[in-house]
Amino acid sequence: MTVNHLKRIAQFLADYSARLIGSGVHTSRTVRNTKRIGTALGCETHLNLSMKTMTLTVRDEETGDIITEVIDIPTLPIKFVLNSDLSALSWEIHDRKLSINEAEKRYQEVLAHSNRQPFWQAWLLISMSNACFCALFGGDLFACLLVALDTAAGFYLRKFLIGRGLNHYVAITLAAAISIAIPALGIYLGCPTETGPTALATSVLYLIPGVPLINGIIDIVEGHTLSGTSRLIHGALIILSIASGMAITLLVATGSIAKI
Repeated sequence: MTVNHLKRIAQFLADYSARLIGSGVHTSRTVRNTKRIGTALGCETHLNLSMKTMTLTVRDEETGDIITEVIDIPTLPIKFVLNSDLSALSWEIHDRKLSINEAEKRYQEVLAHSNRQPFWQAWLLISMSNACFCALFGGDLFACLLVALDTAAGFYLRKFLIGRGLNHYVAITLAAAISIAIPALGIYLGCPTETGPTALATSVLYLIPGVPLINGIIDIVEGHTLSGTSRLIHGALIILSIASGMAITLLVATGSIAKI
């Protein structure tokens, strides 16, 4: 193949692998999927991840030509359906021996399909699910309503602030502060709930970084120590941001972070 054709394959694989990592796929799965597509397109593929970038090297198995791409790892919403579809796409390209043109077309179709869910659906479902967490931990009806309301407010605020370019951790801190402020205000105004502490404690559960923490452990266990450590640090910083937001509200409202 020509150098331009090889470069096109490298750019496609770089965008594909960055999309997987940014959407919450652990490193080993990303490497396997990328190598599978590279093999189907007649290339030998190597992927190396650092803290915020990844390096992809593609080698033409026939001519020995090499192309290297350095890609920034994007921060994207976690979409498990998209991740599953992208993994299925790697097998489709491998089994059907799709050309680079066909692979790019199918890739864009998968991305377009994943973007069809409107924001309000995720907004509503996350608010309801966090209210269910409150009920799971013993919260009564009014506590669950407060948690649903604070989750809706905090989730929207975080999206709005990140969309305006604010630092990710600062946005989470402010979202946590607002999330715990709403049930605290409701309790102060006399909301008839007997499980106020449960509402306060579960108000920020939707912010917990489960995917980075799990993927960090998986990466370290499977030998990808650098990327795994990076994800664990990222998860720890998110937890610190959540705690900071809660502490700010509690200090303002009660003068102590112990009154929860």
